[in-house]
Amino acid sequence: MKSNSNVSVFGGGSWGTSLANLIAHNSRKVKIWVKETSVCDSINKLRENKLFLPGHKLSNNLEAINDIKNKDFLDSNIYIFTIPTQYIRPILLKLKNQINSKSIIINASKGIDIKSLKFINQIFTETVNIDNKKYVTLSGPSFAKDVVSELPTAVTLSSKSSSSLELSAALFENTNLKVYRSNDVIGVEIAGALKNVIAIGAGIIDGVGNSESTKAAFITRSLFEIRQFSKILGAKDSTFLGLSGVGDLMLTCYGIQSRNRNLGFMIGKGMKIKSVLKSSNSIAEGYFTSKAFVKLSKKFKFQAPILESIYGVLYKNVSPDNLVYNILHPFPQIVHHVVHPHPQIVHHTVHALSLIHI
Repeated sequence: MKSNSNVSVFGGGSWGTSLANLIAHNSRKVKIWVKETSVCDSINKLRENKLFLPGHKLSNNLEAINDIKNKDFLDSNIYIFTIPTQYIRPILLKLKNQINSKSIIINASKGIDIKSLKFINQIFTETVNIDNKKYVTLSGPSFAKDVVSELPTAVTLSSKSSSSLELSAALFENTNLKVYRSNDVIGVEIAGALKNVIAIGAGIIDGVGNSESTKAAFITRSLFEIRQFSKILGAKDSTFLGLSGVGDLMLTCYGIQSRNRNLGFMIGKGMKIKSVLKSSNSIAEGYFTSKAFVKLSKKFKFQAPILESIYGVLYKNVSPDNLVYNILHPFPQIVHHVVHPHPQIVHHTVHALSLIHI
């Protein structure tokens, strides 16, 4: 694939705009599909996304498109998807015969499809029938405003193909953004999706006035639950200790720019969930992911009391106090994994200890 490959970005929200602008600043011509006509005009005429990313000047290499079926937009070597997870499948089905299956697809969204209970890589495989070696997912601790402001940031790219990883990394990397590589696609997507749910819970804990100690315990135990769940789907445990795991989790749970944390905070302050959702022009993915995760965990007969309690607050009118209760009273089925040593090792260890005079 040529170094000057066409790049098309699906989604003109703050995240899509910041990534498109980053690539454009790296001397690439980039087209971005924007649903809102006003945003499209704002980017093209004023060099600014006034609705989702106001106050940031955008590159002249960036062109906004309002028609998702625009031929020049779809005639691309690299597609980047930043649209909310629940809209990915409908859009792919709409463009099913127009997406170039030989192009690299970079997913920069985080979530679980609430209807099919599939992660995003699975959605692409089912709808577009792409080669999984052409699929890349981007994740890690990175707020849109930090990226567009060119503040030092590090992210993770994951793919089954080293060549797709290198081609994708070349789009994003510069002196302010470092890309780390991974081949654990499902692990990166599990971590990215479920950290948003945990962040809602962290926000609730802040909102009701609980301590930082309570919040730290909540986050740590929640991370344990998703690490246990990830084993069912074959993810690597080490992924959850990296940028796309604990790194992204920390930023989303503690950062004041976090949409998911802020949603939880307002609920903790006593606002009704419907009012909170209506008050924002952006989507907190964790709200939908919590429902999808509970369905998925039931499918696998997996119990996650803390993550399930977040779902209860969001959908079942359960008291936010239930979150704290489940930190102190976890289900007995949730146990730490114990590695049993080989009997011969035990024998030699006991023998050695017997020779020591205490």
